[in-house]
Amino acid sequence: MMTGNAPTIAAIATPAGSGGVGIVRISGGDAETILERMVPGWPRAHPTHLMRLSRLVDEDGELIDEALAVIMRGPRSYTGEDVVELQCHGGPIVLRRVLDRALELGARIAEPGEFTRRAFLNGRLDLTQAEAVADLVNATTDAAHRLALEHLQGSLGEEIRAIVESLTVAAVLIEAALDFSHEEHVYQIERDEIGQRIDGASARLRQLRAKFDQGRRQREGVRVVILGATNAGKSTLFNTLHGTERAIVTEIEGTTRDFLEEEIQLEGVALRLIDTAGLRETEDRVEAIGIERSRELGERADLLLRVIDRSRPLRAEEREALHEDLRSGRPTLLIGNKSDLDDGRSDEDRALCARFPHRVDCALGASPPLGTDALIDSLASLARELTSGEGVLLSRARHLQGVVSAIDALARARQALEMEMEHELIAIDLREALDALGDITGKVRTDDILQRIFSEFCVGK
Repeated sequence: MMTGNAPTIAAIATPAGSGGVGIVRISGGDAETILERMVPGWPRAHPTHLMRLSRLVDEDGELIDEALAVIMRGPRSYTGEDVVELQCHGGPIVLRRVLDRALELGARIAEPGEFTRRAFLNGRLDLTQAEAVADLVNATTDAAHRLALEHLQGSLGEEIRAIVESLTVAAVLIEAALDFSHEEHVYQIERDEIGQRIDGASARLRQLRAKFDQGRRQREGVRVVILGATNAGKSTLFNTLHGTERAIVTEIEGTTRDFLEEEIQLEGVALRLIDTAGLRETEDRVEAIGIERSRELGERADLLLRVIDRSRPLRAEEREALHEDLRSGRPTLLIGNKSDLDDGRSDEDRALCARFPHRVDCALGASPPLGTDALIDSLASLARELTSGEGVLLSRARHLQGVVSAIDALARARQALEMEMEHELIAIDLREALDALGDITGKVRTDDILQRIFSEFCVGK
């Protein structure tokens, strides 16, 4: 919790540039005093959360703007402190003068994210909700927007707190067992419950870990990497999906030597579309570096778009890549380009391609292009599948790290319990799990265990 000595902060809360309305926000113990000095005649007993049309003046009493002013007294405010918002006309000069006046009256300029940081420190938000504020502001797709709203409403924080609650009871039982270890029947009852709570928490955490990729893809977008041999039509596919001539397309093999990345949206899902250098054997050092990067990007992809030229036999390196795609089980959409030309593949090649569950034929370079609707439908279906997920989803690497650390600590605690090791060792592992989960929400609850021990078990009495 913050103390009342925290400085009052102020900032323009709307984007830069001109607009119909712009907001200056002030938060802290001096917020209402600053408001009273900016607005002559502001009634001291003005109700909280009630807007008032007000004249904002400078030090000499000259009018700066007419604005809607509101005081939101803490703790019923975004930051938990007294907060003033001034809804002014949205010109940059107006907003700058209003902000300068607030600074003259004792506020300091707010640091990036400081209003939300104060909301967290004052217990208005946990860390997952604070992060969700930024995610909500930056969301560019329906999927990212929905996930940010779920986290802002506390879904992830509530799930973590429920797991922490169960493990806190287990930690209390461990502490109590130190006093009753000489009574075998009492210890066995507690040991069974401790094991059940560890197992239950571990199962819930493994479910969260298993769905991390869905949450990450919803927040960041699906990494879609286009791979294939030179002149198979990769850059044409990239331009078709992006809707521009972003990638250079020529009949010369090796035109693309480095990767291009752009974001597109498809049915409410963001796709981070990456065009790569064509795969082939080459003596060109620069092209070889691009090809190696292509392979590395393919290994990190959420979805591969493997492009082949149907009008000619597959090259040996293409067959090897296709076999590797099938062995790895990675999501792959096989795109047979140049379907307007005679099929030049062998029976063996066609049989290999038929093994891919997701495939589509098209002619991207034809006039007009053929098969693009089926291609986009297949891509959208796979994108939805890769981002779908029910229940609570992790979305950040920080969340995943905390969950994995907690799972590892609980595995050690379970092993120690089965081996009937000293209670102190089990307690250490439980504490590590609780600390890891506390890092996710920003609340490490050491005092909770002590409170439970004194109120329920009277340990040490």
